[in-house]
Amino acid sequence: MTELNQDYIDALHRAMVEAICKVSAARQQSASSDKGDTLYIGTAEVCQALTNLLTEFLEGVPGLDRPGDVRQLSDTVARKIRRGIAEIRRHRDATGGAPLPSIVIREN
Repeated sequence: MTELNQDYIDALHRAMVEAICKVSAARQQSASSDKGDTLYIGTAEVCQALTNLLTEFLEGVPGLDRPGDVRQLSDTVARKIRRGIAEIRRHRDATGGAPLPSIVIREN
């Protein structure tokens, strides 16, 4: 497997978080997303937007012709999400941080 460019990943991550904050601030008619006020972000909507974006990027991946191929890829993504959540929780435990308030997303 090709080595991933962590600097690029970090830059994409920052850009996505910034875009989510800017759109959320505009929707609640806040002058700025960084002025210190509480910023309400629609967790379910953000998750749906990220799922849509991931789907659009993955749709063109070669070799996803059968449902089993898609299932294998989605299992890999799910594993990475589980590992990421566990890593974040370990970091929060070590630093005394608390998770952001979120809601449960249910499939329609």
